[in-house]
Amino acid sequence: MNVRNTDMLPFCLIAKTISDAWFQLIYNLFDRAYPQYIQRGSFENEQYRLQYPGIAVFIEHPSSDIVPHIPPGLNIPAPTTMEYIEEYFANYLMNPEPCEGETYTYASRIHHPMPKGGSQLARVIDMLRNTPLTNQAVIEIAHPEDLDTCYGKDGKLDPPCLRLLDFKVIPSADDLLLTVTAYFRSWDLWAGFPTNLGGIELLKQFIASETSLKSGPMYAYSAGAHIYGYQEEIARLRTMRTKQQV
Repeated sequence: MNVRNTDMLPFCLIAKTISDAWFQLIYNLFDRAYPQYIQRGSFENEQYRLQYPGIAVFIEHPSSDIVPHIPPGLNIPAPTTMEYIEEYFANYLMNPEPCEGETYTYASRIHHPMPKGGSQLARVIDMLRNTPLTNQAVIEIAHPEDLDTCYGKDGKLDPPCLRLLDFKVIPSADDLLLTVTAYFRSWDLWAGFPTNLGGIELLKQFIASETSLKSGPMYAYSAGAHIYGYQEEIARLRTMRTKQQV
């Protein structure tokens, strides 16, 4: 399949909630995605992806309606639950100790010790508390050496999908609003998107409480947002997007 220049435009989305953004991304995927046979990483030489060339998402109220709704009559499982999102936040974003077989977690990078003491997270909190109008409150998840050293549970090289979290304070009429921008190099839209952003929203709320700021909107970007081939059928069921016969 040849990709036309017009098909390479990013999909830009303004959404009210994480659940709203999730549905719109899944619904529009079938008009805008290109098929990619997986040559490296998860499901290597086993699956294909339907992938956007790029997405830019703004979520106005990320603390509301986090978990996507699945109508009961469809008889398909929800992509995540609030309980799982809270567990993800506690264990994968706040607990820096990797489990057996893991070479890293996002939390091990978020809480990475700094040369002058403290962790990345502590440094960002201190920065936002004392100088909220800064452009330096960034938590780096990826390291250059990850390309050689980060292995997934399947034993294959798998550098972090989440690359950075950029916390920015934007003045509003009455408050200083704490926002977060997340960039994912590769992103499973079906199950990963709501779980990841739900956990990141809880992290933003934690930072807001530590800095006396008001938790605000969320931005998310990716050049590798996709669903896997095995998810295509349930994604079409949820969005009522039937596969066109050629």
